[in-house]
Amino acid sequence: MSKNLATLIGFSAILQWSSIVGLLKKISFSIGADLAVMLMYTLSTIILLVFFKIPDLKLISKKYLIFSTLLFVVYELCFSYAIALAQTAQQAIEVSLVNYLWPSLTVVMLILFKEIKFNIFVVIGLMISLSGIIVIQTGQGDLSWGNILSNVQANPISYILAFLGASLWALYCVVTKKYSDGHNPISFYFIAISLLLWVKYLLSHELSLNALPDFDLITLTYMAIVSLAVALGYAAWNIGIIKGNITILVTLSYFSPVISTVISMFILQTTLSTEFWYGVILVTMGSFVCWISTNWQLLKSKILKSA
Repeated sequence: MSKNLATLIGFSAILQWSSIVGLLKKISFSIGADLAVMLMYTLSTIILLVFFKIPDLKLISKKYLIFSTLLFVVYELCFSYAIALAQTAQQAIEVSLVNYLWPSLTVVMLILFKEIKFNIFVVIGLMISLSGIIVIQTGQGDLSWGNILSNVQANPISYILAFLGASLWALYCVVTKKYSDGHNPISFYFIAISLLLWVKYLLSHELSLNALPDFDLITLTYMAIVSLAVALGYAAWNIGIIKGNITILVTLSYFSPVISTVISMFILQTTLSTEFWYGVILVTMGSFVCWISTNWQLLKSKILKSA
């Protein structure tokens, strides 16, 4: 496989993951949040087992396996329920953008874990990203804390879950980088998520055919597509970062908020205000500033060599 092809496959992961917000919200409108999330992860687990099998857990540090599994599972649940519990299509997109604070928060975590040195541009990047979220929350109204709080209070659970998820994913990325030793037990993570969701569903819902909602062909189609997007996204991303150009892929990943918003807008058939797009751009710019701040010395040396 050529490096360019592997990079293109890796980029397809970004597109697939960007479609999850719209597809999951579409399904949860039809069959409810609990069932939508549970079935999505169940089908994704089956697909992942086909691609990755179950890893040899004896080769993985027990402390890392337990902690990383906990982080991954809780993050995925926070993210998926934040979207599924959103009250409207636009709110689902708003919540997803809170989750996209994770690139900036990852840089913060790297500093806290002393993996990189503190850089003032990290603070600037994080402030830019947060300002984007604030602009999105105010919408077309006045820029005031009252408007922001009023918007968040309409559905605080989704926003809290989204921010908690972004923080946990940032921590997971740093922990994985520092302690994984190259192991990737992704299929094990998804088995854990699926089992947890089934237990939760069986304990909180009546298990009978009459209790299940009607599944029309469109809902089933969306379910199949979103499950493939979740599972194959991980498979494609692994190919990209192992055999492709990781620098290009990381750079492209910072434009995920824009890509995800565009795809979600079409899937959910909703329109977004100009102010909303300003917020999206600010979130993206903030993440990009954080990335540049951590790679400045490397970029500087490359520029000097090419001069």
